[in-house]
Amino acid sequence: MKDAHIEIVYIHKKAKDIERLLRIEEDSSPFYKTKSTIKTNGDVLKITIDSEDIPAIRGSFNTYMNWLMAIEQGMKL
Repeated sequence: MKDAHIEIVYIHKKAKDIERLLRIEEDSSPFYKTKSTIKTNGDVLKITIDSEDIPAIRGSFNTYMNWLMAIEQGMKL
């Protein structure tokens, strides 16, 4: 499963907390046509998405970006 590949690199001082929150969302909404990994290294959060299906990878990308934006907004409260 690797015809399409996207990496999202997000730098934030609370990268580990964001990873934990993303995993909660990911577990409640499994992706069937894509394979993703979430890793942190210090302040860097890296999300890798692979798929053979371009529309599926685009959907997963949009989902992760929406989750990141929601988490960022929630952390500002």
